[in-house]
Amino acid sequence: MSWGRIDDRLPMSVKIRGLADPGAVGDRAKRQRNEALGHWLQVLAWVSGERTDGFVTADILDLFGTEASAERLLRARYDRAPLLHRLGEICACLDGRKWPADFEFAVHDYLDRNPSRGENDVHRAKKRELRDPKLKREVRDRDRDCCRYCGKQCAPSDRVSDDGLTFDHVDPEVANGMNNLVVACRGCNNRKARRTPEQADMVLTPPPSSMEYLQPTCDRPTTVAGPVTGPDLQPSQVPVTGLTADQRQVVASSQTQTSPGRDGGGTGTAAGVGPPPPRRPSAQPSPYAHRPNRAAGHPRAPDRTDEYVWPPGSVPATSRTEEEP
Repeated sequence: MSWGRIDDRLPMSVKIRGLADPGAVGDRAKRQRNEALGHWLQVLAWVSGERTDGFVTADILDLFGTEASAERLLRARYDRAPLLHRLGEICACLDGRKWPADFEFAVHDYLDRNPSRGENDVHRAKKRELRDPKLKREVRDRDRDCCRYCGKQCAPSDRVSDDGLTFDHVDPEVANGMNNLVVACRGCNNRKARRTPEQADMVLTPPPSSMEYLQPTCDRPTTVAGPVTGPDLQPSQVPVTGLTADQRQVVASSQTQTSPGRDGGGTGTAAGVGPPPPRRPSAQPSPYAHRPNRAAGHPRAPDRTDEYVWPPGSVPATSRTEEEP
């Protein structure tokens, strides 16, 4: 099931107050606001369920409300953008996006608050991978329970400390089985967060060889190692440093369409899912990124006016491990 995200300060938004006609007061203004808001919420539920990335057809807009309520949603007031855009309107939230055929309207800022269809596909595929015991066993056999970033032996039974075993998607925008999944200690996984190794200033090392396996840092096998040599990632997906060409096979997979993504034409490799092109250009982080604790007095809680905008290249200090075993 898909969900549409709504700001908890929505009732006090100046846009909601602007849904009433100019000059309307009292019960008349309340009825106009409630009618338009109910119309918008039903449209939001439809685009979330249909995964249209915020685009709406004219018949759907007409189905859920009246012509008057639709006009209020399309009207800009108080120097703010409207809740809905018509085809052809100019707005920063529409930059770089292609309108699907036969869609005449779009929900303002939809992809700033909600995942795109492509991102949702990747998220679901990654969750399926982490529920696959056979895949996780194969990854552990290949990596021999050693962290692929720092090389330490990871404890599968440790669910608390930094030495515990977790699984990391090397490129967080791709779900591609063993080609993108590695063993990582919880400490490295937390440090890397939702970034590529290069973005996190980390190096993805090759799987431990037979000789390395005899060293004290990696001396407890899970089962006999399989023939897989490690993630086969395209340089454009995970640009890591410190590896020679023979340590990483380059897979030139053909691209096949899987989902609309942000621009209406997402792609994925033949063996996996993602990333949705182009990657999210919004100032907002991915909706699947960990949100900070905003409780009053929390030492890491940013000011409420920042709208969750993190500085470029930074990650939330409270970021949790991406994947547990």
